[in-house]
Amino acid sequence: MTNSIPAERRLRRKEDVGPRRGRRSVTLTGATDRKLTPRIPDPNAGDTPWQADDRYRSLVNSIDAGFCIVEMKFDGAGSPIDYKFIEVNHAFTDQTGLHDATGKWMRTLAPEHEQHWFDIYGNVALTGEAIRFENKADALDHRWYDVHAFRMGPSKAHQVGILFNDITERKKAEQQRQVLVEELGHRLKNTMTLVQAIASQTFRDTSDREAVNAFIQRLQALSSAHDILLKQNWSAAHLSDLVRSIAHAHAAPARFKLSGPEVSLSPNAALSISLLLHELATNAVKHGALSVPQGLVDVNWFEVDAALVLNWVENGGPAVSQPKREGFGTRLLREGIVGTRKVKKAYSQAGFTASFSAPLNLIQRQA
Repeated sequence: MTNSIPAERRLRRKEDVGPRRGRRSVTLTGATDRKLTPRIPDPNAGDTPWQADDRYRSLVNSIDAGFCIVEMKFDGAGSPIDYKFIEVNHAFTDQTGLHDATGKWMRTLAPEHEQHWFDIYGNVALTGEAIRFENKADALDHRWYDVHAFRMGPSKAHQVGILFNDITERKKAEQQRQVLVEELGHRLKNTMTLVQAIASQTFRDTSDREAVNAFIQRLQALSSAHDILLKQNWSAAHLSDLVRSIAHAHAAPARFKLSGPEVSLSPNAALSISLLLHELATNAVKHGALSVPQGLVDVNWFEVDAALVLNWVENGGPAVSQPKREGFGTRLLREGIVGTRKVKKAYSQAGFTASFSAPLNLIQRQA
């Protein structure tokens, strides 16, 4: 009977005479001539050890991400001090810049490699707790990496599998975007300041100073909202930050009770709510609970039926009545959050109250 296996794919077994006794390595003879360390075969697939190993290597060498298995070295006190590369895949060199790493120690290849890398992998080896993180490796040409590290084999082997991607270009883009956002914010604040100055000069001879001051204060409220948005790269603002900023700009923190869940607002919703809260706080200072020493304001919010409900409740102030004249502030409050017009207001002996609601899909930051 002739042998149906091509000559270039015939396998020659060779007993491993090294320290790992009882394990076998398999060498492919012919064109490939590479050494394989068998993995656990799949009995359901009828794998032989070398067939399972061949598939394993084909898999790890076909991915763009870097992959390696390292063996940790600890000092007498149990602190990680180095690691040796047991295996690396084809993408490893492109991802790290390290050549011929297999069998070599990291301290030899990169003597200045930061200690935190050894600490992280050492903890994985000892505890078995996998970890996903991003970190910078200055010793590897200042590259940034997205890393998934997990223990391989028994705990006493101190081996860690590391799957990683070079994300340096992404980090550079993020840093550049941050610089641009900060520059935009700086110019926007300068513009707002300029608009306020122009308004003050334009209306300096106007007899109705209250209207002028109200206009300037509204600009300041928008500027405050812009500052909060800039903290999130102009993509979102936390409602709690917005409420706290506007409230504390009008009265001492002790005059307010603030409560509600964390809600991430879109830029438009943040600006809308900022103007509403400014109007409410300004009216409270002039005519409501904040116009007297004992007055308090309760601002609370919650989510119900896929909508945000924002309540403003004044207590301890003078009795209030509905204004006879409808000004800009009254029209602004009637529009509600992002123009939904879902507003309920009440004027009573106990104080002014207002409740606003808006669908979450209109006000939340879209992922």
